[in-house]
Amino acid sequence: MRQVRGRKNTSSYATSAPLSFRRAESDGDLTVLHPEVKFTVHCPNGRFVTLGATEVATRARVAGSAARGHTVTVNGRPGVISWSEDGTPLSLLAFTVADGRITGITALIDPARLALMDLPHPV
Repeated sequence: MRQVRGRKNTSSYATSAPLSFRRAESDGDLTVLHPEVKFTVHCPNGRFVTLGATEVATRARVAGSAARGHTVTVNGRPGVISWSEDGTPLSLLAFTVADGRITGITALIDPARLALMDLPHPV
């Protein structure tokens, strides 16, 4: 079972990866992503994997939405949870960071699985 904690952990480690990823997503600044970063998305239709900084940044821009996001810690790793306007969890992302760069991103976009998790409420 995943352990997800809200913003109580405000260490730079817990917040820097999600903020860096948002910068890569919006500005195209790929320096925060390791060249061989792996982005794994778990959804109701299965698991999808994207490899490489350019591909991951492109996928993130395409998949981006107007959802409200909140920095969290997922099993000790920095992450982001987002909700729909009605407060339903949409996605949970966890980041793996090594040597100051994002080397892995795991996303859960499965409403049934998210509903079973003890997630923080929308802020």
